[in-house]
Amino acid sequence: MTVASLLGILTFMIGVPAVLVTLLSFPKLRNPLLGLLAFSTCYVKKPLYQEVFFVAYRGVDRGFGVTIADLLFFGFFLWIVSGASKEKIIWWPYNSTMWFLLIFVSILSLVGSPVAYYGLFTLHKLVRGYILYWVIVNLVRDREGIQAVVHGALSAVIFETVIVIWDKYVTGKVVNRSVGTFPHPNTLAMYVDLIVPMVLGLLLAGGLPRIWAKLGPLAILGGLICVIFTKSRAALVIAGAALGGATGLSIMLKPTGKKIAIAMAGFLVIDIIGLMAAPKIIERFQKAPEASELTRIYFNNAARAMANEHFLGMGLNSYSWSLANTDYYWYVYAEERDTIKDEEEFRESDMGQSRLGTAHHIYLLFAAETGWPGMVVFILWLATFYLHNVILLFRSRDQYFQAILLGLLVGFSTLHLQGLLEWIFRQTQVFFLFCLLSGLMVATGRVMRQVKA
Repeated sequence: MTVASLLGILTFMIGVPAVLVTLLSFPKLRNPLLGLLAFSTCYVKKPLYQEVFFVAYRGVDRGFGVTIADLLFFGFFLWIVSGASKEKIIWWPYNSTMWFLLIFVSILSLVGSPVAYYGLFTLHKLVRGYILYWVIVNLVRDREGIQAVVHGALSAVIFETVIVIWDKYVTGKVVNRSVGTFPHPNTLAMYVDLIVPMVLGLLLAGGLPRIWAKLGPLAILGGLICVIFTKSRAALVIAGAALGGATGLSIMLKPTGKKIAIAMAGFLVIDIIGLMAAPKIIERFQKAPEASELTRIYFNNAARAMANEHFLGMGLNSYSWSLANTDYYWYVYAEERDTIKDEEEFRESDMGQSRLGTAHHIYLLFAAETGWPGMVVFILWLATFYLHNVILLFRSRDQYFQAILLGLLVGFSTLHLQGLLEWIFRQTQVFFLFCLLSGLMVATGRVMRQVKA
């Protein structure tokens, strides 16, 4: 056992009880800690992230780790199941059946996997994600709980904006594509796109109280700046559509002069920012390397082949290993194979390693690793949440709940669209945020029904 592994285990063993004791001693800290939990999903980074086990692997998940979010939601979990919350426990939240079916097909995929223990890394994350979702559904019982989650997520966007601006203009650490505290620019963009539509919906509906009404516009503007500075072409288009869609739908549901005034002022600000950023954005679209697009196609072709030839896929989290170590490798080097003399030598060369990675399509990635049945379960799992969100939105009459549900629906739409181009949904920050916001959506529906009653 390494020092890092021991430190990670100790962090978990000390941190979780510390959260539990804090809640038992100071129950009024429930909502502030809930807000901190929402905020902490953006920071999965050392020193506040400890690795328990790690392997050098080019796949999605590379080991086991402990984040600040883990300490908080496991502490909350113990607090709830011990009965200290003094509320009726929701043991089987909405969509739990589909969640466990997804875990089940993931386990089945490992039976024939050449690197089954790699799959345990992702399985570990799926289970943690469910616990996070379960905790949020059980914790958010009223409007104050909803606000705690919203304010924590809003603060995360502002925090990322500060990091992006600091790195770009103060330290000069980032000179090309901003990443914030994330491992890749596209992760930052996807994370922000999940939150900003909800903040915009609440701002238009007047649902942000006191100082948060002033921080809301900063978060929206900051989120847009973050996306622009990532220079992600898809994220730019999707973010623009999300802002326009959230604004248009909000006005359609309940048109008011205030909403129209805020929308006009917002579009004016966006136009100014757009004009300032236009040269760089246009350059990014014009100079985007064709090789990058071709590699995406090669990855996806290999994923389809894996799903077609293996009923249960290659095994959860094994796509990258299979691409590098089997004949699926030649799906990304088909042209070079006809010209090289020594295949093994080519595989070990810098050129032969340059295109290895993960399928840039979340649905095909699941198909490759868990088979077409696994992909269907994954899509149904997502669709069930999405449909529930739509139903709750149409049932809502209170502007506050309507704004939350509208923002979440648009945010989830950005995630599903980007899933056609990226695998980033599986990265810890975005996955945890999705689990947290899904829990918020389900809990909002329950609070909405209680208010009606």
